[in-house]
Amino acid sequence: MRKDKVLQENKLIGSLQGTHEESEKAFTEIYQYYAQPTYSFILRMTENVKVSEDLLQETFIKFYTATRQDLLVTNIRGYLLMIARNLSLNWRRDERPTVSIEDILPEIEGHQQTLEQDDLLNLINLALDLLELEYREAFILKYYQGYSYEEMSRITGDTIPTLKNRVWRAKEKIQNSLRPYILEFQH
Repeated sequence: MRKDKVLQENKLIGSLQGTHEESEKAFTEIYQYYAQPTYSFILRMTENVKVSEDLLQETFIKFYTATRQDLLVTNIRGYLLMIARNLSLNWRRDERPTVSIEDILPEIEGHQQTLEQDDLLNLINLALDLLELEYREAFILKYYQGYSYEEMSRITGDTIPTLKNRVWRAKEKIQNSLRPYILEFQH
């Protein structure tokens, strides 16, 4: 992270602990800057727009509460993603119905038409949805959110080699799932 960005984040965090007016202005600025990438992460984890909207709000409430309680936050983006991750994982554990790959394969195998870009993207998202949570999360953090392995490690608490392995295995599983459709798309 660039030094001027760190200074800006530190200033915003300090303002959150200031007067009501300073706090409100800083929170608004943080929300405007970080809400969309945080929402995108949550949506990819939950696949539910309504739940994602609720979890986004809860993420920012927890963030605001933590910073008002003098919790030391040095990386706003990372801290927000850590909260969002925990909320998403809790929701998936408590609310997400499970779907087996056997239930979905007949639907995929029934596709005999030539795929266009949108169809291929939908298949990639479907393949991503079928991944085990740990692989899916690592893939989303790396390729959809653009985090480095070091940042991913701080967010998840997992080691860098473990995360690299999960990303590699996620790519391999997605590729294997899509191989027949990619070959059809290329012809």
